Amino acid sequence: MNTPTVGILVGGLIYSRIKNNRSYFEQISFYEEACIQYGMCPCFFRLKDISLETNQINALVKGDKGKYELKVITIPKVIHNRGLFFGNESKIKIKNLQKKGVVIFNDRSRYGKWVVHEILMKNEELQPHLPETKRASSLNFTEMLEKHKQLIIKPNTGSLGGGVVMVEKKDGDLWEVCYNQKREAFANDWPEIIRNKVFNKNYIIQERIQLAQYQGSPFDLRVSVQKNGLGEWQVTGVVGKVAKMGNYVTNVAKGGTCKTLPELLCYYSDLDFKEVYQSIEDFSIKAVTELNKYFPNLADVGLDIGLTTEGFPMFIECNCRDLRISFEKAKMHEVWKATYTTPISYARYLIDSKIDYE
Repeated sequence: MNTPTVGILVGGLIYSRIKNNRSYFEQISFYEEACIQYGMCPCFFRLKDISLETNQINALVKGDKGKYELKVITIPKVIHNRGLFFGNESKIKIKNLQKKGVVIFNDRSRYGKWVVHEILMKNEELQPHLPETKRASSLNFTEMLEKHKQLIIKPNTGSLGGGVVMVEKKDGDLWEVCYNQKREAFANDWPEIIRNKVFNKNYIIQERIQLAQYQGSPFDLRVSVQKNGLGEWQVTGVVGKVAKMGNYVTNVAKGGTCKTLPELLCYYSDLDFKEVYQSIEDFSIKAVTELNKYFPNLADVGLDIGLTTEGFPMFIECNCRDLRISFEKAKMHEVWKATYTTPISYARYLIDSKIDYE
């Protein structure tokens, strides 16, 4: 019996690293070990390597000498998308692959924050976990200033903490905007940095969550939520991201550090770890289940969740191409590895199911 092949669709940078037998963000050895465990063979390729006319791809497959080599193979029946594709041509190609019966899970790797917020708001159980959020506009910004003492203005589709500014209430009519580790006070006249974002339809304005802190810095959590070998959602791991001292964004790319959840909760003796973890898990599963109704190919998600000082989870955003590096930086090696193994187990489930993908 032939060993089934699972496709891993990647971007150009990662592809070039694999081709030169060097990993970059993606831990290729974890894919390999998972495929051995589930009786499959991994291949790696870019979208442009796929030929719809011949039903073949020019893919990187590990050869007898242990190095990746280019081989022409039949398009795998199941593909895990780990790339970012924005152009219409790319989207059409993915749709045409799906029309041929190829299963591509996480076919879209980025969704607008506003769309995600609107979907989650439809579920009454999830509403208490959602900070107030509005599309960027002069009117909405004015209304949010009247209701909240701290606001976050951020790109609707941005990532890695880029373009995020914080607005904070000071004394009287005085406010302060924080960006790029700079601070600028204002009252009635909005600074240019605010005008540029408030009048930009590609931004959103959000109530800033009062996050729990670790050694004086706010932290949030990256929660890996994935479909497993039974086709069911599970929380594979939870890792904390602590903002750099004096900063308000927790992203590692902006100087944040990664900690385990027990490390972060050690300063909150009144919080029970098991209860907090269970609340995070319950919310995460409910959130992705709701999103899955609207995004049917969703299977591998990294949720950013804040914790209040009472241990209550608050939704921040959804990442559909979780780089998983936070687990490695927190020295959570087994969990890090599991974030690669679980999608492969799901791919095996899809291959074995022989049913239409939903």
